Amino acid sequence: MNLNGSGPVLRRTTLALAAGAALISMQAHGADDAKTQAEGIIFERQQVMMQLGKDADALGKIAAGQLPPDRLAATTKAIADGARDSVEAFEQQVPGGHAKPEVWSNYADFTARMEKFAASADTMAKAGQTGNLGAVMGVMVEALPCKECHDLYREKKKS
Repeated sequence: MNLNGSGPVLRRTTLALAAGAALISMQAHGADDAKTQAEGIIFERQQVMMQLGKDADALGKIAAGQLPPDRLAATTKAIADGARDSVEAFEQQVPGGHAKPEVWSNYADFTARMEKFAASADTMAKAGQTGNLGAVMGVMVEALPCKECHDLYREKKKS
Protein backbone atom coordinates (compact mmCIF):
# COMPACT_ATOMS: atom_id res chain seq x y z
CA MET A 1 0.00 0.00 0.00
CA ASN A 2 1.33 3.45 -0.78
CA LEU A 3 0.53 6.61 1.10
CA ASN A 4 -2.47 7.38 -1.08
CA GLY A 5 -4.18 4.27 0.25
CA SER A 6 -3.77 2.23 -2.92
CA GLY A 7 -1.87 -1.01 -3.07
CA PRO A 8 0.51 -2.24 -5.75
CA VAL A 9 -2.30 -3.87 -7.74
CA LEU A 10 -4.31 -0.66 -7.78
CA ARG A 11 -1.19 1.32 -8.71
CA ARG A 12 -0.44 -1.02 -11.62
CA THR A 13 -4.08 -0.91 -12.72
CA THR A 14 -4.08 2.88 -12.60
CA LEU A 15 -0.84 3.04 -14.58
CA ALA A 16 -2.20 0.63 -17.17
CA LEU A 17 -5.43 2.62 -17.49
CA ALA A 18 -3.50 5.88 -17.85
CA ALA A 19 -1.26 4.35 -20.50
CA GLY A 20 -4.32 2.96 -22.27
CA ALA A 21 -6.03 6.34 -22.21
CA ALA A 22 -2.91 7.96 -23.63
CA LEU A 23 -2.77 5.37 -26.41
CA ILE A 24 -6.43 5.89 -27.30
CA SER A 25 -5.93 9.64 -27.35
CA MET A 26 -2.88 9.34 -29.60
CA GLN A 27 -4.67 6.95 -31.95
CA ALA A 28 -7.60 9.36 -32.18
CA HIS A 29 -5.18 12.02 -33.37
CA GLY A 30 -3.92 9.86 -36.21
CA ALA A 31 -0.54 8.79 -34.81
CA ASP A 32 0.87 5.68 -36.46
CA ASP A 33 0.81 2.45 -34.47
CA ALA A 34 4.56 2.19 -33.80
CA LYS A 35 4.80 5.76 -32.57
CA THR A 36 1.67 5.33 -30.49
CA GLN A 37 3.02 2.18 -28.89
CA ALA A 38 6.39 3.81 -28.15
CA GLU A 39 4.76 6.86 -26.60
CA GLY A 40 2.58 4.62 -24.43
CA ILE A 41 5.62 2.69 -23.19
CA ILE A 42 7.47 5.92 -22.41
CA PHE A 43 4.42 7.37 -20.65
CA GLU A 44 3.99 4.27 -18.48
CA ARG A 45 7.72 4.27 -17.66
CA GLN A 46 7.49 7.91 -16.56
CA GLN A 47 4.44 7.19 -14.40
CA VAL A 48 6.27 4.34 -12.65
CA MET A 49 9.27 6.57 -11.94
CA MET A 50 7.12 9.49 -10.70
CA GLN A 51 5.28 7.21 -8.26
CA LEU A 52 8.58 5.79 -7.10
CA GLY A 53 9.77 9.35 -6.42
CA LYS A 54 6.65 10.08 -4.37
CA ASP A 55 7.13 6.92 -2.34
CA ALA A 56 10.82 7.69 -1.74
CA ASP A 57 9.87 11.21 -0.66
CA ALA A 58 7.36 9.75 1.80
CA LEU A 59 10.05 7.46 3.21
CA GLY A 60 12.29 10.47 3.74
CA LYS A 61 9.47 12.18 5.62
CA ILE A 62 8.98 9.12 7.81
CA ALA A 63 12.71 9.08 8.57
CA ALA A 64 12.56 12.80 9.41
CA GLY A 65 9.57 12.30 11.71
CA GLN A 66 7.23 14.29 9.45
CA LEU A 67 5.01 11.29 8.73
CA PRO A 68 3.98 8.62 11.24
CA PRO A 69 6.28 5.60 11.55
CA ASP A 70 3.32 3.24 11.19
CA ARG A 71 3.55 3.92 7.44
CA LEU A 72 7.05 2.45 7.25
CA ALA A 73 6.10 -1.07 6.16
CA ALA A 74 3.63 0.06 3.49
CA THR A 75 5.99 2.70 2.15
CA THR A 76 9.02 0.43 1.87
CA LYS A 77 6.85 -2.22 0.20
CA ALA A 78 5.57 0.38 -2.28
CA ILE A 79 9.18 1.33 -3.06
CA ALA A 80 10.13 -2.32 -3.59
CA ASP A 81 7.12 -2.83 -5.87
CA GLY A 82 7.99 0.37 -7.74
CA ALA A 83 11.60 -0.74 -8.14
CA ARG A 84 10.46 -4.02 -9.71
CA ASP A 85 7.98 -2.10 -11.89
CA SER A 86 10.80 0.18 -13.04
CA VAL A 87 12.90 -2.80 -14.12
CA GLU A 88 9.96 -4.09 -16.16
CA ALA A 89 9.27 -0.62 -17.58
CA PHE A 90 12.66 -0.59 -19.32
CA GLU A 91 12.53 -4.16 -20.67
CA GLN A 92 11.11 -2.86 -23.92
CA GLN A 93 14.02 -0.86 -25.23
CA VAL A 94 12.17 2.25 -26.38
CA PRO A 95 14.32 5.39 -26.54
CA GLY A 96 12.72 8.65 -25.52
CA GLY A 97 11.28 10.42 -22.57
CA HIS A 98 13.96 11.55 -20.17
CA ALA A 99 16.20 8.53 -20.71
CA LYS A 100 19.59 9.41 -22.18
CA PRO A 101 20.79 7.44 -25.21
CA GLU A 102 23.34 5.82 -22.86
CA VAL A 103 20.51 3.73 -21.36
CA TRP A 104 20.39 1.84 -24.65
CA SER A 105 24.08 1.96 -25.61
CA ASN A 106 25.08 0.74 -22.10
CA TYR A 107 21.98 -1.40 -21.60
CA ALA A 108 23.81 -4.23 -19.79
CA ASP A 109 25.17 -1.81 -17.16
CA PHE A 110 21.85 0.00 -16.90
CA THR A 111 19.84 -3.19 -16.37
CA ALA A 112 22.39 -4.51 -13.86
CA ARG A 113 21.99 -1.30 -11.87
CA MET A 114 18.19 -1.54 -12.07
CA GLU A 115 18.23 -5.18 -10.91
CA LYS A 116 20.53 -4.27 -8.01
CA PHE A 117 18.16 -1.41 -7.13
CA ALA A 118 15.17 -3.79 -7.11
CA ALA A 119 17.01 -6.37 -4.97
CA SER A 120 18.16 -3.70 -2.49
CA ALA A 121 14.64 -2.25 -2.34
CA ASP A 122 13.32 -5.73 -1.52
CA THR A 123 15.85 -5.97 1.31
CA MET A 124 14.71 -2.56 2.57
CA ALA A 125 11.06 -3.64 2.40
CA LYS A 126 11.84 -6.69 4.52
CA ALA A 127 13.47 -4.40 7.09
CA GLY A 128 10.44 -2.11 6.85
CA GLN A 129 8.11 -4.99 7.68
CA THR A 130 9.77 -5.21 11.10
CA GLY A 131 8.86 -1.59 11.82
CA ASN A 132 12.50 -0.86 12.66
CA LEU A 133 13.29 2.53 11.16
CA GLY A 134 16.98 2.17 12.08
CA ALA A 135 17.23 -1.04 10.05
CA VAL A 136 15.57 0.67 7.08
CA MET A 137 17.89 3.64 7.33
CA GLY A 138 20.85 1.27 7.40
CA VAL A 139 20.02 0.06 3.88
CA MET A 140 18.24 3.14 2.52
CA VAL A 141 21.20 4.62 0.62
CA GLU A 142 21.89 1.35 -1.20
CA ALA A 143 18.18 0.75 -1.77
CA LEU A 144 17.62 4.20 -3.28
CA PRO A 145 20.50 4.85 -5.71
CA CYS A 146 18.34 7.28 -7.69
CA LYS A 147 20.82 10.14 -8.06
CA GLU A 148 23.72 7.87 -9.03
CA CYS A 149 21.71 6.27 -11.82
CA HIS A 150 20.04 9.51 -12.90
CA ASP A 151 23.43 11.21 -13.20
CA LEU A 152 24.43 8.57 -15.75
CA TYR A 153 21.21 7.71 -17.49
CA ARG A 154 18.60 10.48 -17.13
CA GLU A 155 18.53 13.83 -18.86
CA LYS A 156 18.84 16.75 -16.47
CA LYS A 157 15.54 18.29 -15.48
CA LYS A 158 14.82 21.61 -17.08
CA SER A 159 14.63 24.42 -14.55
